[in-house]
Amino acid sequence: MTRKCNFRCEYCYFPHDNSPVTETLDARRIKAFLDATGETWKVGLTGGEPFIYPGIVDICEILTESHIIGIDTNLSASSKVREFTERIDPARVHNLYVALHIEERERIKGVDAFIRNARLLMDKGFEIIVNYVVHPTLEERFHKDVEFYGSHGIKITPRPFRGTFEGRRYPEAYGDRAQAIFADHPEQGKKVAFNFEGLPCSAGRTLLRMESDGTIFRCPGDKTVLGNVMDEVRLYEGFPPCTKKRCPCRGLDHVRLTSAQAALVEGVQFAVVAENKASEEAFRQAEKTAPGNPCGENNLGVLAWRRGDREEAVRHFERAAQARPDNGLYAENLDTARSGAPGIDPGICLDINAAS
Repeated sequence: MTRKCNFRCEYCYFPHDNSPVTETLDARRIKAFLDATGETWKVGLTGGEPFIYPGIVDICEILTESHIIGIDTNLSASSKVREFTERIDPARVHNLYVALHIEERERIKGVDAFIRNARLLMDKGFEIIVNYVVHPTLEERFHKDVEFYGSHGIKITPRPFRGTFEGRRYPEAYGDRAQAIFADHPEQGKKVAFNFEGLPCSAGRTLLRMESDGTIFRCPGDKTVLGNVMDEVRLYEGFPPCTKKRCPCRGLDHVRLTSAQAALVEGVQFAVVAENKASEEAFRQAEKTAPGNPCGENNLGVLAWRRGDREEAVRHFERAAQARPDNGLYAENLDTARSGAPGIDPGICLDINAAS
């Protein structure tokens, strides 16, 4: 809806801009476009901060006449939150994905307001998911924050940090530390940005990305323009191949995988949250279905390293590197395992297309 936001979180990829939103779209035109497909859509309203968008509650009311909405919000616009609870039917809202952003909340002295707003929504029957981005700098305090908000009846869901910190790529770099963070939330392994390049995907037909000016892209990653909601949009047919090396959207809901690829995806999801036994079972299944897959070999090496079996880790990394000598990750992991460097965890392979 907008890239503007009233928060300035350190790990956010948007530049901080709290100026007023001045360019808006006619929600009736958006609804008419969706209605014309003959389908009921889940419309995810995201930002920036959607609740600073002019007429946000009017827009929600219009869209929920025919469709379901979900909202990503920092829950800071208290007056809009109250209006939302008074006018919108909870049954037409899939969920509110509420970002806590603890350091920013404390900076603006907004912890009490957050608790009031979250409790108001829950008491009115809305489903909220309060996510806490576990940036590496927040790992030590995370459990104390979970306890504090839990004492107010607010359950915190840890969300993996996605990005690079001190030269290491997350969420893969959590390693075994992930067990202490995500033990009760294995679903967070699904937040990984896989490489689906070349695989058949229905994005552009079952998934669309609309920008704040009405431009429709195939998906958040593939910026192929399909038209503008204020003019004409031509949706894709069938399952054209994915064009991106890192899928930033819910690609697993739309991409077509072989059995080996599906097992590899499952293994990565478990590995990210340090469910190592389940992860190994999935990687073994992928290996059984598609023997010699270098990505599977690499990931089995990561699990061997985690359980302290350096020799087996080296064997797996050697096989991966021999199969793909130009792959920098496999070579780096092999060097790490051979040297036995302490404090460095080998990286997980996310190239699902390598499982074909």
